[in-house]
Amino acid sequence: MTNLEKQPYQQALDIKINDKFDFSIYVDGPNHDAVEMLKKAVSTAYNEFFYVFGPKGSGKSILLSSLFQYQKQSINDCLYLDCNVVKNVGAFLLDALLPKITILDNVDALVGNDDCELGLFSLYNRWYDKKEGTLIMSGSSSFDTIPFNKRDLNTRLSSGVTCQLNYLNEEQCVKALQLRAKQRVITFPDNTAAFLVRHCNRDMGQLVGILDKLEQAQIEYSRDLTIPFVKKLLEL
Repeated sequence: MTNLEKQPYQQALDIKINDKFDFSIYVDGPNHDAVEMLKKAVSTAYNEFFYVFGPKGSGKSILLSSLFQYQKQSINDCLYLDCNVVKNVGAFLLDALLPKITILDNVDALVGNDDCELGLFSLYNRWYDKKEGTLIMSGSSSFDTIPFNKRDLNTRLSSGVTCQLNYLNEEQCVKALQLRAKQRVITFPDNTAAFLVRHCNRDMGQLVGILDKLEQAQIEYSRDLTIPFVKKLLEL
């Protein structure tokens, strides 16, 4: 950070408070119909499989996390697993008993790990044989393009309802970013939010990363988050 005078300086604590991932900060935009269908599915737990996919920054993971929080208000019988964790910890996590709602995020993270791919295949088959409850999986691309070693997985992913997520437009991204900022009690002017959305090409993952920096900067520099200040802070 260049030529920034800290006035007055307050050391920000090295503690990250995660955003509360629920529908209070989720903007569905062009994905409204898919979101409403998934909310209905988890609220009723009817027997169906859904595969959700969308590019990086399209809000896929926050949607699945929000669905997990949403159904807990009524059913309170749900499993949520990020398959990045499964890949790092072990395929045994996929051996869990299946509740009424099972949500698996980022299944394409398991590509190339034979044990994990087999675990995912077995989980799907257990759900299918059980003939009850809702199963939701997500990936970053369509089911037919994921390069699983076990190609039967691609067939399984094609067997249900496919939901493709699309990017929010600029106005919707600004709204989503400001909801995150409000949750963190950050004062965030409309024009600054719009500037960042344009700079980051509406990638919500990148925008949230920048919001982390701005949250710390507002504590340390006691400055309003104007466009000139943000540009200097981020060296844009």
